Amino acid sequence: MRRFDGDRDHRHSGTWNACGYGPRPDTRSACDLRRDADIGAVRHRSIPQFGDCSPRSWPIVMGKPSFRPSPGEERRFLTVYFGTYTRIQAISHARHAATVVAALLVIALTLDLATLIERILAQAPDQSALGRALHVAWYIMLRIADLIGTLLPLGTFLGIFWSEVTLTQTRERLVVWNGGRTPLQTLMPLLILGLICGIAQTAALMWLRPAAVAYQIENGIGSYGGRFDRRLQAHATWITLDNHLIRARIDYRNSRLIDVDIYEISTSGRMTSRIQARSAVPSSVAGQWTFIDGSRWIAPLPSDEQTNIGEAKWFTEEVLPLPLDPLWLANFAIEARFLPQQTLLALAALGDGVPNDAAYATWKQVRMAQALLPFGMMGLASALAMTLIAFRTTLKSVIGIGLTGYFVHVATHLIVWLGEYGYVAPILAGWLIPVATIAATLLLLVRLTPAIPPNDRRPGSLQPAAS
Repeated sequence: MRRFDGDRDHRHSGTWNACGYGPRPDTRSACDLRRDADIGAVRHRSIPQFGDCSPRSWPIVMGKPSFRPSPGEERRFLTVYFGTYTRIQAISHARHAATVVAALLVIALTLDLATLIERILAQAPDQSALGRALHVAWYIMLRIADLIGTLLPLGTFLGIFWSEVTLTQTRERLVVWNGGRTPLQTLMPLLILGLICGIAQTAALMWLRPAAVAYQIENGIGSYGGRFDRRLQAHATWITLDNHLIRARIDYRNSRLIDVDIYEISTSGRMTSRIQARSAVPSSVAGQWTFIDGSRWIAPLPSDEQTNIGEAKWFTEEVLPLPLDPLWLANFAIEARFLPQQTLLALAALGDGVPNDAAYATWKQVRMAQALLPFGMMGLASALAMTLIAFRTTLKSVIGIGLTGYFVHVATHLIVWLGEYGYVAPILAGWLIPVATIAATLLLLVRLTPAIPPNDRRPGSLQPAAS
C-alpha cells in the first residue's frame, strides 16, 4: 500500500483514471507545473478520496508524510497510530476473539448442562414448558457470568492467533510491514482490544462471578446451590483452627454455632480443655464468643494426670476466648475466588487471623493482575505468529503456538493454586504470568523490529527476510 505524496513524488501514478485504469494524463500547463513545484507541500495535506469514479482516487493511506523536506533530505513518513489500519485490525481481532470465546462458552455450557439439566428443570419455580425454558435460560446467563473470567484469556489468545494466521495467508502482514509499520508498532490494535478485554476480565472476576455464585447459593440453583448451601444443616461440621477443633452445626446466615463441641489443644498436641454448649454467638469483643447452656472441662496439669481428673464447670452463659472470625464463619467452605470483592478484601486484611489466609491474599492480587492477562495473551499470540509464521504457515508451528497458549493457560491456574495453599507468595502467584506474557511479547517484537533509524522508516524500507 503506497502513500500519497504530492511533492514531486509520483509513486501514486498508475492508479484509477476516471472510471478506468491506466496512467493519469498530465494536462497541466507550464505555469501550473511551476506553481505545483513551488507549493507542492500543500498537496499532501489533501484528504484522499476513494471510489472508482472519484476524480481524486489515491491508494489507501497508512501513514502521513512529513512537511516538505529541506534540499538533500529524504521525505519521512510518520505512522498514524489511530488510523485506518488500527481501526480495521482491531475490529478483525475482536471478531476472531469473540468467535473463539463464544465457542469455548458453548462447549463449557454443554458439558455443564449435560450433567445438571434434570436438576435445573426440577428447580424451576414454574413447571410449565415456558417456565422451564426461562429458568434454563436464566441459569445459562448465570453460568456465563461465572465462566467468562476463566475462558476469556485463553479465548483471546486463540482468537488473535487465528487472526494472525489469516494475515499470513492473505500476505497482508507483508504489505503492512512494507507500508512502514514495524512489528512493534502493530501492537496498537492489541492495546485497544486488550484494554477492553482487561476491563471485562476485571469486572467478571470482581463482580459478575461473585454475584452469579451468590444468587445460585441463595436460591439453591445448580451445583453451587447444593455445594455451598447456607441453610442450617442437621449434621455437624468440623472446623480446624490453630489450637482448637470445633464440631458444631453452623448457622451461616447468623454467624452462629449450634450444638457446640470444642477441643482446645496445646502447642505440644495435648488437649487442655473441652467446651460443650447448646449454642455460641460472637460477643462484642473480637476474639471472644458467648456460650449458652453448656459446660467446660479443664484438663489437669501433666504432673497431676495420675491423681486428678480435671475441673468441670456448668454455666448458663459464659464469654470465652475463641479465635473464630464471624465473617469467615459466614463464608466457611466458599472458595476465595467466589467471594464478593468487599468480603474478600475484609478477609485478606485479617491476615493469619483466619484459616486459609493465603487463599484470600492470593485472590486479592489475582483479581488486580488479571486485568493485564488478556493483553498479555493476545500480545504473546501475535508475537509468536510474527516470529514463526510471518510469511507461511506450517503444521508444526501452528500446533506449537496453540500448545503454548494452552500451557500458559494451565500455568496460570497452577501458580494460583500454589498461591492458595501458601507454596508461592500471593503477589508472585497473581502477577507472574501476566507480567511474563507481556515481557515475552515485547522481547519478541523488539527482536523482530529491524535496526533502522526512525527517520529512515518509509514505505518499502522494512523488508523482513523470508523464512
